Amino acid sequence: MKKIKAGWRLIRNKVKALKLNLYRKVYDKRLQEIDFEPSKIKSVLLLRWDNKLGDAIMCGSFIKLLRQYRPDIQITVLTGTTTKLWIEKAAPADDYIIYTKAKRKQIITDNKRKFDLFVDLGTNCSHKDLCLASQFKAKHYLGFNKQHYHLFDVEVAPQYVHFKERYIAAAKLLISQPIDEQCPLPIPEFSQQRFELQQFINQVQQKFSHIVGVNLFGSSKYRRFSLEHAKALIFQWRQQFPDDLLVIIPTPGEEKFIKRLIAIVNDKMVISPNFPASFEVSLAIIDIADFTFTPDTAVVHMASALNKPVIGIYRYNMQNYEEWKPVGKYSQRLLNRKPFSENDSVHVHEFDWQDLVLARATILKALA
Repeated sequence: MKKIKAGWRLIRNKVKALKLNLYRKVYDKRLQEIDFEPSKIKSVLLLRWDNKLGDAIMCGSFIKLLRQYRPDIQITVLTGTTTKLWIEKAAPADDYIIYTKAKRKQIITDNKRKFDLFVDLGTNCSHKDLCLASQFKAKHYLGFNKQHYHLFDVEVAPQYVHFKERYIAAAKLLISQPIDEQCPLPIPEFSQQRFELQQFINQVQQKFSHIVGVNLFGSSKYRRFSLEHAKALIFQWRQQFPDDLLVIIPTPGEEKFIKRLIAIVNDKMVISPNFPASFEVSLAIIDIADFTFTPDTAVVHMASALNKPVIGIYRYNMQNYEEWKPVGKYSQRLLNRKPFSENDSVHVHEFDWQDLVLARATILKALA
């Protein structure tokens, strides 16, 4: 069955490649060839239309730096509702364009030739990305790994692989003066949620030595634990590390899953706050915990923004890991098993348990 699925993915990927080649002939064209002068850039459109929270967390540094060093630039973000909410709370832009397929034509009509610079720092460019970007008819296009595209005339240097570094490097192209190299990722205010969470944890009657934040959900079915595998993970963790208090991070749409898991496990050292899921609650748990265990998803990047340790589970793909690895202090990684072919999809639970044991010990030793 896995080989059949991998075969279909191979066909799908070949079709995507054919579409991209076709779209390049139609859309990979510049409106005009003019020299890029950073001082003349007064309006920027940042592409975040995939509505992925991790990307929104990383682009906060770009917005924050322009706010500080180039307040003359008007920043617009093309995004979805979830990412807009994060950006509004963490690093507000001047304007937002909420992308929906139904409003696509109207969005293009209303914003054509409106921007001096279009920014897309994704590693790859799909035929859909190219089509959408081209129709805005911006004066300049800033990208990463887009040197083979004629549409993009400004490039972030290839050594800035991690997305945090990539966005900072992009901002530097528009800023003439030295900037703060650290440039922490901006986050929403969460002090009230942290206070409430601490009170909730103080009610735990069992003695514990460590607090571990646990996130079980990623952005795809391959990055989320099934109920069966979540139960197996929790049982094995509790058996091997009985002094750990496990705090399950509330996740939108997964309330029933978490409630059922807590009931099945029936362990006072496995808890989840009865707070509505929110960015702030997730940040509070990550901040209070000694470390957080999570698939490669937005929780990793929240921990990076807080400079807190995380054990992140990653696909066996070193390019993806280098782009999205945790940058919080003492963080560790777990790699899923190596796929048997390029188009084999591996589930998040497919990692070596002993790697987790070592990662946990490494973090706790560093924190001691």
